[in-house]
Amino acid sequence: MSIHKLDDRALRRMVDKAAWLIETGRVVRISNIMFYVMGKRNRHIVKIEGDKLACTCPGYKDKGICSHVLAVMAILEMKDGLEYLDEKIRERIRKEWAAITRGGYRA
Repeated sequence: MSIHKLDDRALRRMVDKAAWLIETGRVVRISNIMFYVMGKRNRHIVKIEGDKLACTCPGYKDKGICSHVLAVMAILEMKDGLEYLDEKIRERIRKEWAAITRGGYRA
């Protein structure tokens, strides 16, 4: 299945989740070809394979597209996307550290 075969609601949910993953600092660049993506419950690897992206999640295996891939794709397409990503990760770490020091940490 491709992104063109998804119904509008499914695509909208996927895009919204991809935006959430980026905005909450849940996409981490491991190397030039690999990203670690932390969802609410699971963690996945998105890898650049030639001219396409692939993800370890079941959704990608079923549909050939997922919110994790869309998030990484958006970051790669953004001007200064990797710097933006670094800042979002720093924000997430600051928030989590503040929660830890208050005794209220939740992953």
